[in-house]
Amino acid sequence: MKNFLLAFILGTLPFLATGKPIPAITDSLGNRIYNLNAITIISNPKWDSKLFEFPGSISYLNTGNLDEMNIRSVKDISTIVPNLFIPDYGSKLISSAYIRGIGSRINSPAVGLYVNNIPYLDKSAFDFDFIDIASIEVLKGPQGTLYGRNTMAGLVNIKTLSPLEKQGSKIKLSFGNYNLWGVAATTSQKLTDDFAFSINARYRQDNGYFKNEYTRKNSGSTRSGGGRVQLDWRVNRHWKLSFSGDYEGSDQQGYPYAGYDKTLKKTGSISYNDEASYRRDIFTSGLSAQYLHDRFIFTSTTGYQFLDDDMHLDQDFTPRSIFTLQQKQKMHAVSQEFAVKSHKGKRWEWVGGLFGFYQQTHTDGPVDFRQDGIDLLITKQTNDQLAALKQNPALAGMPDITIDIDNRNLYIDGIYKTPTYGAAAFGQATLNRIFIDGLSATVGLRIDYEHTRIYHHTHATEALTGRANVTINMGNRPPMSIQQPFILPLGIDGKESMNTIELSPKFEVKYAIGNKSFVYASTTRGYRSGGYNFQMFSNLIQSQIRSSMMSELMKNMGGGGNGGRPAPGRSAAGMPAFENTTDVNQAISYKPEHSWNYEIGGRSQLIDHRLFADLSLFYIDCHDQQIAAVSGYGRVTKNSGRTASYGLEASLRATPTNRLLLSATYGYTHATFQEYNDGKNDYKNNFVPFAPAHTLALSGAYTLPLDKETDLTFDLQYLGRGKIYWTEANDAAQNFYGLVNASIILSGKYADLKLWGKNLLNQHYQAFYFETMNAENLSMPNSFVQCGRPITFGADITIKF
Repeated sequence: MKNFLLAFILGTLPFLATGKPIPAITDSLGNRIYNLNAITIISNPKWDSKLFEFPGSISYLNTGNLDEMNIRSVKDISTIVPNLFIPDYGSKLISSAYIRGIGSRINSPAVGLYVNNIPYLDKSAFDFDFIDIASIEVLKGPQGTLYGRNTMAGLVNIKTLSPLEKQGSKIKLSFGNYNLWGVAATTSQKLTDDFAFSINARYRQDNGYFKNEYTRKNSGSTRSGGGRVQLDWRVNRHWKLSFSGDYEGSDQQGYPYAGYDKTLKKTGSISYNDEASYRRDIFTSGLSAQYLHDRFIFTSTTGYQFLDDDMHLDQDFTPRSIFTLQQKQKMHAVSQEFAVKSHKGKRWEWVGGLFGFYQQTHTDGPVDFRQDGIDLLITKQTNDQLAALKQNPALAGMPDITIDIDNRNLYIDGIYKTPTYGAAAFGQATLNRIFIDGLSATVGLRIDYEHTRIYHHTHATEALTGRANVTINMGNRPPMSIQQPFILPLGIDGKESMNTIELSPKFEVKYAIGNKSFVYASTTRGYRSGGYNFQMFSNLIQSQIRSSMMSELMKNMGGGGNGGRPAPGRSAAGMPAFENTTDVNQAISYKPEHSWNYEIGGRSQLIDHRLFADLSLFYIDCHDQQIAAVSGYGRVTKNSGRTASYGLEASLRATPTNRLLLSATYGYTHATFQEYNDGKNDYKNNFVPFAPAHTLALSGAYTLPLDKETDLTFDLQYLGRGKIYWTEANDAAQNFYGLVNASIILSGKYADLKLWGKNLLNQHYQAFYFETMNAENLSMPNSFVQCGRPITFGADITIKF
């Protein structure tokens, strides 16, 4: 059955690639038809363009596409958009987006997200439930000239429906397997011809798709709900105002991470004993004011976002009580942008503006070492290090030393405040009809200033207490044994800061061949902000434990009784001198990442507007690429040296008839390390992790009219991605795999019924892989995977009035 269905899909969709699904419109009877010649206008405060004429790699999804493809969050557009990969794992905290081999698992994002022109500065806020979405635009390649920081891989631009443009009310009920159910209600009304409002509310839950074998509870269950209000007002023929406010609360239980044997390539069970959960409340509001002048358009956009979350994690993901992690964040972010642009269609087209933001995040990140953790990570590790020191010939005469710890647990609290602010000025100009019709050139430049600071306070709530068991060899006399108690208060306090100034230029040339084809070439520079790994402080405390313990022993045993001075670097009792010289700023910071993106491409209409094709080729030279790496008790961001990435995005879209749309997208990325040595291994020429070599999306939609107000739409998709390497060493990977999705939509004047299914062939695959410290064997990390979602299916009922 699987082979038959796959052959059917591939036979039905014999096209190579596509990037921009086609809007569905209605004929004179009100039935849905597909028209490739329909003109879609992309408009925002910085530029206006017909979708077909945009000189760059762009993918566009409208309301109909989102409904047919059952897209409910930003993670669902992964792979539908070529070379975009957003692994669906963990919780809503994690939205790791990768485009063309550039992305981020933790800390600064490489792909920007805007909703109604408001930047979402922290990727902890990226994953929210969609409702009343008008369109999604995905721009690939650096967008720093107009959008600045953290858009070096690309940009996702989401717009909601305007109540001035669409009115009505509807209630949507959703049901599915794994106890999925949800309800959403929305109304959009005009109070006058120039003032309208929309209000919506939503709730959704499921029981998760996996089970924790240790607790016998479901792992990965989700409950989320929220609401949104939007007010649009055309004040007069010059001014237009828009205000929006959106709230979402979510509660998720468990992280479905299963043990994985990398050698045997065998997935174990999900089995851990401590709490794992994530709760988040997020509120976002924005105010936009637009002034339309005869010669220019001025826009002011003000954004505010508040995020309050709480994550609990069994950090070892095993049944043993080793250590747990909690992370509580409270974030306030304010942004302001002023932009002025010329009207479209002039020989000179230009845009300029100013941007500023302030973001403050308060993070409470305690780590709780349980009894097993103290035994394995402190007692055993310290004793092993002391035994290794004694084997050093240079330390001959060092006494035998072991330690015992009294603490049953060690609670290390960490409080971190990270205020960040920045300002930018940008400008871009396009000269059309250079020498000949159809030839245009664009030049742009942006300058960004950013200041980042961290105030850190990491301390153990109780001192580490215990005793050192010291045995001193006395020659011909019996050895002397001493028990030396110790009390070690632990803590690191301080503040660090960094300032950066970045330039983001852009150069582009476009040549239009009539009104049906064009080619372009561009060069752009992108950057991603640097920052601080507060996750490193647990490692620094561990280092402080070792240095403080050795210093305490040396202090109490330094006299030795021989009346002489100790040798340099040694105490009188034969103890090695030990000094902690850790540079905190160097240990916790990572530098900004920079890239140059070189791109050529084109787009064309063929066969009387029934076939569209586009192609983009790119090469990216990236320096100081930020990657997530295992370091002690967790993952941190490190700079990897230099990487290179090249590839393509290609697309074809066809309408053999007005009621049949066939489309396909294909992306290829070859991303490798050119320079990267972590001090232990050289990863030169290895593939960059989390960058699928291939992304493929084949889809077909056919609409069958039943009467003048009712039609039936069949939608079928094949989504493929891989090979995906998970580690810098390239010793763990997910091979290419494909998912089959489908939906059937019965649409009428007053109600819609949709039956949908995802991963209909129940393909088994790894959605995510990671490694973490193995407390029982520090030389060999533990491996874990999250399996992809199994087959899911359900129904949506929408009532319209």
